Amino acid sequence: MRQVDVHGEGASVRLFPAETSPTRLRGALFGIWIRISVQPAAVFIVLSLVFGALIISGTPPLRGPDEISHFLRIYSYARREILPTKEVDGRKGILVERGLYSELQFFKTAGEVFTREEGVRYKQLVTGYRNAISSSIPDEADQTPIFAPFAGTEGYNPVAYIPYIAAAAIGRLFGLHLPDMLLFMRWVGLATFTAIAAYAIAVTPALKWAFVLIALLPVSLYNRSVLSADGAALSTALVITALCLRAARGPTGGTVWARSLWMTLCALSKQPQIVFLLLELMVYRLKELPRQWGSVATVVLPSVILSPLWVFAVSAEIAAWRLQEEGHHPPEHFDPLWKLLYMWDHPYHFPLAAWRALSGWADQLWLELIGIVGWQDILLPIWTYLALTVFLFLVPLQKPEVSGATRARVAVITGLIVMSYVIVVYLIFFLTYTPLDVDHVRGVQGRYFVIVLPVAAIFVAMVINRELPNGMPAAIAITGSVIAGVATVEAIFRAHW
Repeated sequence: MRQVDVHGEGASVRLFPAETSPTRLRGALFGIWIRISVQPAAVFIVLSLVFGALIISGTPPLRGPDEISHFLRIYSYARREILPTKEVDGRKGILVERGLYSELQFFKTAGEVFTREEGVRYKQLVTGYRNAISSSIPDEADQTPIFAPFAGTEGYNPVAYIPYIAAAAIGRLFGLHLPDMLLFMRWVGLATFTAIAAYAIAVTPALKWAFVLIALLPVSLYNRSVLSADGAALSTALVITALCLRAARGPTGGTVWARSLWMTLCALSKQPQIVFLLLELMVYRLKELPRQWGSVATVVLPSVILSPLWVFAVSAEIAAWRLQEEGHHPPEHFDPLWKLLYMWDHPYHFPLAAWRALSGWADQLWLELIGIVGWQDILLPIWTYLALTVFLFLVPLQKPEVSGATRARVAVITGLIVMSYVIVVYLIFFLTYTPLDVDHVRGVQGRYFVIVLPVAAIFVAMVINRELPNGMPAAIAITGSVIAGVATVEAIFRAHW
C-alpha cells in the first residue's frame, strides 16, 4: 500500500488508504474479544460487582424478599444468639432495641405503603426519615427491648449468613443506624458471594460460561445484592458442583477435603441442598466405590450428621402461622412427623398435590426462576424472560470431553439430583406448610430452583454432547448477563424512584 504525505502550514499529515483504519479497528476489537472470551471468571466479577452495586443503591431498605426476616436472624447471630429460644404467642424471634425496632417498623410500613398505593415513590416515603425515627423513640426512662418475630428464618443455619453476620457485628460496634448497617451488609455479601462464585467458575473444567450466565440471572444477581440466604446457597452449590465435576474427569480433580468443606457448606445453606451429596457418586466408577468408601464418607458424613442435627436443634417451622392467620387448620397438618405417617396411609396425596402445584403455576414458577424482584412484585419486560430462557438452553451445549462411561455416569447422577431436588423442595413445603384440605403444595417459588441449574446444565451437556461454534458460549453468556443486569437495574429504579 502506498502512503501519501500531505504537508501543510507547520504540520505534516500522513494519510493511509481508507480501508486500513477499519481493518486495524476490527483486528483490535477481535483481539479484545479473544482476551475476554478466555476470562469467564474475570468477566463475571466485573458484571456482578457493577450491576450488584447499582441494585444495592437502587433497592430501598428491606425491599428484598423477606429481607426484614433475614436481617433479624442475622442480627441475632451477630449478638451470639445461635438458637432461637425467645418465643411469644408461638412465634420465635429476638428482643431488639427500641430505636432499631422503630427503624424496622418505619421501613416495613414504607414498603407496605409503596406496594398498596399506586404512584408512590420511595423518595416521598423516606423524606423526613431522621425526624420520624427520633420522634418515635421514647425517652431513656423506657428503653425496654421489643420482641420482633423471625417470621420463618429461625431455621436458617448461620452458614448461609456468614458475611452478613460479620458485617452486622462491625455495624453494631460502630453504632450504625439501620440504613447504613443494611447497606454495609449488602456490600459485604455481594463481594463475598461474587468471589465464591468466581472461584467456582475458575475451577470447573467445563461449562464455565453456563455457570456465568446462571450466576448472573436476575434472580441470582438480585438475591446476591440484598440480604438473603440464596446468595450463599447458589455460590456454594456452584463450587461443589464444579469440584465434583472436576474430580469426575480425572485424578487431578482436587482434594477430598476441599469437597468435604464445600459439600458441608452447601448442605447447611438450605435444607433441600442435602441432595447435592449425590454429586460425590459421579466422582468414582461404581466398582470403585467399595474401595473409596473412606473418601466418600469424608465428603458426605459431615453433612449427613450436621444437617439433621441443626433441624432438630431449631425445631424450625416455615412460617406456617401465616396460613393459620388466613383460617384455622389443625396443628398436626404442619407437623412433619405426623404428616409422614399420614403419607404412609395415603401414598397418592403428596404426588397429586405436587403435580397440581407444578401444572397450575408453571408460568409463575418460570418467571420467578428467571427473576421477579422486590417483594416478588416487580416484573421485568417479558422479552427478557424469553431471551434468557433461550440462552439457558443454548449455553450448556458443549462436548464434555470425557469417556463414554464417565459421561453416562455423570448424566445419570446429575439427572437424579435435579429430579430429587425438585421432589425434596415440594416435600418440605408439603410437610410443613400445606394443610390437608388444600389440593396443591403451597409456598413453593421458582427462585428456589435456580440452585440446581448448574447441575441441570451439566446434565444437558452430557446427554446432548454437541458443541456450539467456537466463541458462541461466551457470546451467549455475556449477552444474556448484560441483558439480565440492565433489565434488573432498570426495573428497580423505574419502580422505586
